[in-house]
Amino acid sequence: MQALPVHPFLRGVVAKAFVTGHASADTYRVMPSVYTVIGFQFEGRIDHVSENRALSIFGVTGILDKWREFRSEPKTESLLLFFEPGGFYRLFGAVAGELGSASLAMHDVVPSRVTRGISEILETGKELSQKWQRVQHLLLQLLSRDLSPEAMGALYHLQTNRGERRISQIAKDLAVSPRTLERRFAAQIGASPKHLARIMRWREAMQNLSRARAGKFCRAVSGGLVPD
Repeated sequence: MQALPVHPFLRGVVAKAFVTGHASADTYRVMPSVYTVIGFQFEGRIDHVSENRALSIFGVTGILDKWREFRSEPKTESLLLFFEPGGFYRLFGAVAGELGSASLAMHDVVPSRVTRGISEILETGKELSQKWQRVQHLLLQLLSRDLSPEAMGALYHLQTNRGERRISQIAKDLAVSPRTLERRFAAQIGASPKHLARIMRWREAMQNLSRARAGKFCRAVSGGLVPD
């Protein structure tokens, strides 16, 4: 896996970007996440296991609320872009609200001129660093939207409280009805506030469990309970 540098002006929109490769056939599980993910396959094929179908060469997966299993062919290489909550909307508009947790072809979601422009860059024979620089330049040109005050405010409350704050209280603090908050948030973030809060709490619980296990292992090592 090769991490790619994110342009300073895209931070807060693109969380991270990687090129991943699978030398041999591999089946793997992806955990629930707050990220919307765009994938472009340079080589090979990736299948959605439960739906028994191949993913599009250039596709997008919305915010996952449960584990999802994928299977890759040998010699599969992909570019993955992870978008912060609301980042996909800021580039591509209200289509973010149509994604849910589905895995769709990009040309079914955003204008063909955009997908064609990105595909043409990635299909050239240039070095990866040059391709990535040009893709980021194109994304910067698309960065023309801000989240609404309601969506931005609710996202701030959820992130700072790790999904623990009641949505009704957030709506009250933002001086909007829960229904209005739900509608505007879902259209721009790609999931309802309750949905995103649930994922945040689950991931926080998993991280706490991982830290607890790591701490127990370290105490065992320091106490001489684990052999060299």
